[in-house]
This record gives sequence, C-alpha cells and structure tokens, in this order.
Amino acid sequence: MRKYFILTAVFALLTSMLFAQAENGEFPYSFNKKGISQSVDVILTPKTDVDKLLREDAAIVEKSRPLRTGIGYSENKTFENSGRKDITEDGGMLWRAQFVSEGAVMTYLVFDKFNIPEEGKLFIYSPDREQVFGPYTNADMQEVGKFETDNIIGDELIVEYYEPADVAFKGEINIAAVMHIYKDFLHVRKDDKGPIGNAEGNCHIDVVCPDAQGWGNPIKSVVCIGITAYYYDEDTHQWGWGSFLCSGAMVNNVRMDKTPYVLSADHCVAADDETHKFYFNYQTTTCGGTSGSYKVANGGTIVARSNTTSTMQASDFLLLKITGSLSVTFRDSIVFAGWDRSGAASIGAGIHHPGGDWKKISFPQTITAPTSGSYADKYFVVRWRTNPNKGVTEQGSSGSPLFNFKQQIIGTLTSGMSYCNYPQGTDNYGRMSYHWTNNNNTNADRKLQPWLDPDNTGVTTLPSMKYDGTVVTGIEDYELKTYTFDIYPNPAQDGLVTIQGEFLPETAVCNIYNTMGQLVMSTSVTTDATFTLNVNGLQDGVYFIELVGSERNYKSKLVIAR
Repeated sequence: MRKYFILTAVFALLTSMLFAQAENGEFPYSFNKKGISQSVDVILTPKTDVDKLLREDAAIVEKSRPLRTGIGYSENKTFENSGRKDITEDGGMLWRAQFVSEGAVMTYLVFDKFNIPEEGKLFIYSPDREQVFGPYTNADMQEVGKFETDNIIGDELIVEYYEPADVAFKGEINIAAVMHIYKDFLHVRKDDKGPIGNAEGNCHIDVVCPDAQGWGNPIKSVVCIGITAYYYDEDTHQWGWGSFLCSGAMVNNVRMDKTPYVLSADHCVAADDETHKFYFNYQTTTCGGTSGSYKVANGGTIVARSNTTSTMQASDFLLLKITGSLSVTFRDSIVFAGWDRSGAASIGAGIHHPGGDWKKISFPQTITAPTSGSYADKYFVVRWRTNPNKGVTEQGSSGSPLFNFKQQIIGTLTSGMSYCNYPQGTDNYGRMSYHWTNNNNTNADRKLQPWLDPDNTGVTTLPSMKYDGTVVTGIEDYELKTYTFDIYPNPAQDGLVTIQGEFLPETAVCNIYNTMGQLVMSTSVTTDATFTLNVNGLQDGVYFIELVGSERNYKSKLVIAR
C-alpha cells in the first residue's frame, strides 16, 4: 500500500507532522479526467453523542483495559447497494461514495471483503482533496480477512474505486464500518492541552528531554498501536465497533531476521479478527513541546497471546506481526528491542504512550518480583520515583515495555494504580520469563518461545538490533549516565561496610543483585559523602550494588568473604 498527498501551503504548515512527501504521481482516476461529474452520493452516519462516550470512558480508566478513542457504525456498503457508479471512457468502472460522520476528529473505513483484480485501485481522500491515501490493491487484505484504511482528518471522506474493462474478474468489496474518532490523540486539531496532549497527568517526560539521554535505542523500538474491532462490550452488553490504543515495542528474535514482531499486552485484544495500525516515531520535536510527528504502518495480525479471561491466570502478553509495509521513509530508524527472559530484574526505564499521547519515558525506583500470591512468578511490581517524580503510566500505556539497566525488555505493562496525582501507586508488568512458555503451555500460539527463538537455542538474553542489522547492547549508553563509588573493606568480612562517593545529598534506593542478576536486597539509604550499609544478611559471594537517586544512578561491586 502506498500513500500520496496533495497539500496547500497553509494546510501543509498546520499538519506537517502527519504527512510524508508523495512517493510518485499516482492519484485517483477522477482527479485527472475531464467531464466526470463530481456529484457523489453522501452516506450519513448516526449522530455521535461524544459527551456520553467521554462519560463512559471516565468510568473505565483501568490500565487493564485499552484506551478507547473512537466508535464505528456498521454500513455493509458495496458497489451494488450504494454510491455512484460510472462507466469510464475506456469501458471500465468508476465507483465513488462519500461518508460523513458529523463532528469526528478523524474518520476511516473498515472492509471485511476486498476481492479485487490486480488492476483495481482504491483511494480515500478528503472532499477538498488535500488528503489522499492509496492506492489500496488486492495485496492489502489482511490475514484476518479485513483491512482498514488510513485516517482522514475531519468528519468527511470520499472512497473511490477504479477498475479497467479488461480484467480477469470483477471486483467485490464490502465496507463493514465507518469509524468515528472522537479523541484527538494525534493532536491534529491543534487545540489540545499543550505538551501533555491527551495524557491525563502532567508529570510525563517526553523522550526527547534530557532525562531520556542514553535511551535512544529503546525509545526507537516503542510504538503506539491502533486497534479496530467488532466486539462484545461487557459494560454495555452490546456488540459494536470500537477503536482503541495500546503501547508496544518492536522485538528482536534469535535469528535476527527483522521479522516485524510487536510485543504488547493480551488485554489490548478485543477480537481475534481485529485490524491494526502502528504509529512509529510518534513523539515531540522538543522537550515539553506541543508539536511532533509520526509515521504509520497499516496492518497486523495476532501471532501469539496468553488468551486468558483473567490477567491473574497468566502474564498477559500479546505478540503481533506487522503485515503492512515498513516504508523506506522511516524503517531505518526502527530498533528491534532486545530482551532478558531469565527472570532477573534491574532498574531501567518504562517507555510508553500514556493516553495515546506523544512517547514518554518513566524511571522506576524499585522493581520487586513477588514469590507468593497471584502475582508470583508472573509479574514484576514497579514503584516509580516520587521525589521528584520521574514519570508514571496511565491508560494507553498498556503493553508498553519495561527495560532493565542493559536496555533489554523484562516485562510488559498489564495493570496498576500509578497516576500523576498518585505517583506512589505501583504498576504490574507481566514477566518475559513467564511469557516465554506461559506456564509450559503446549500451544505455540500461547507462548513467545516458538516465535522469538524458533530454533530453540535456549538463549536467555538477546541484544537489540537496528533495522540495518547493527547490534546494540545498550551498555555504553548505561555507562554514560551511571556513577561509581568506593566500598571498604572490600572484600567485606562482617556485616557493615562503608560507602564513599560523590553523592548528591538525598534519600536513595539501594538495590543489591547477585551474579545471576537476581535482586537479593533493597533498602533506603541517605547518600551522604560517607555512610555505612549493613549487609549481614547476605551470604559469601560477589554482588552488585546499585543506588537509585532522583537525578543519578550509582553502581559498584562488593565481595563478601567471611
């Protein structure tokens, strides 16, 4: 699928974040032919009660639910029962219809039948012809039997199909639904709240801010996922069309063959035959800025999922595969994130799209791995920094990756209580170690291992990789922003050691890991120039001590030999 745009200078200035340069000069048939009537049948959707939808959304803010951004209206429109059909001068067929969904921020179409010959071409465009997408061809039908078009800004769009006379068979389509986006998550109206866009809170950190320095590769792996589904709503007890958002990350596999897998959360799935959009590089251009850009890959299919009725029964993972093309205009900026499935945890970062907003980064203060209760072995529990606050998550962040200090994915967000007005709340991330076999599930589509390690090599960690094949470890970036300190005596022979370093005076979290990367001790310390630490509870061996402060991280190695 290709996309083309005709833009006036003013429109281009206002919406430059949305559109790319035309790849060639192919446009809809009616644009270049004289004598074709521009009178097109108009199909109106029912009036949308946005206030009612927003009230419903306000009552459902759990991170264990995807963020709703739009609803759809069933249409079932075909060449035979709708639109205007003309015979072209070459004996072919030209079909057009205009759809209006009053008040929509954006509109798009969902097809559940799209069987057209190779020569057939379909476009969608705005009535003023300033936005044009296409051509869509017979290669655009997704594996689930559906596909969705790109977004048209505004509440009107025209769909146009041209089929020449000499084709192997006559095309058939069915427009299943017109989607009405009522939340301006892409900031196309320029009347949002400012740098926090549609996020509810104001504590989120743009990924271009100084805090994010050294995290460039993980940031490039994270995507915002648009999901369209015909589903049963358990709250209203009705079937209907919905448009939703979650977060996810491009993820590397052991073969490093650039298979376009995206890791997210199972609770983001509303139906097995849903359709997907993937928003890449969706971020501000400046720290705290109010403008930015994004690129879109259209089309995806579900590869594997935990598929449980309760997130407590499994680790709530989802693996998608992008079926649409990754355009040359942005694919070189993609990073396939590495991962660690060992079950070990260390302090890194969470990267996500809260409220479907520009990409943000958040920094944990502690990560714990419960060993009992319903969360045991399945989840990491994350507490975020609060003094000062260094970001949290919210609805729309679901499925986003949790990275360790080596910038490898160790978990994906499933639920939690943290918000900007309650930063002390904790969040729960399904663990890669549990995703891997999903409690030894025998079905390949219920675990990650068959897809991320198809040759069953048994590796437990994998580095990230750029689209050009360059392997990136993340360690150099980590070293740039990490400080060291001295410990004595070292080796330690009793329970107390003295720590000395160039610390900022504050209360920090002290995490101690063994050589397997397992967290064996966590406590709060006051980072004076010199202070003591009681390690009496640790056995003889080698340990890594990490001090997590509000502005700096510190690390050093300790040996205990009594």
